[in-house]
Amino acid sequence: MGVGFTLALMMISFVRELLGSGSLFGVRVFAEGYPDALMFILAPGGFLVFGLLLALVNKLLMKKEKKEAA
Repeated sequence: MGVGFTLALMMISFVRELLGSGSLFGVRVFAEGYPDALMFILAPGGFLVFGLLLALVNKLLMKKEKKEAA
């Protein structure tokens, strides 16, 4: 359970860092003109990313269930 929680936190922080500042591990991924998305850098951005990741997982699971039912 601890490993799963750690992976979830790492996925959330990865997305927040990428969308918030346009960099990963201090290396610029997006162009220099990319504006910082303050919403993702601040605390509410964590909840937003968490919700988006949950929606993605639910969509993938529903797709898998439809394949198995057919």
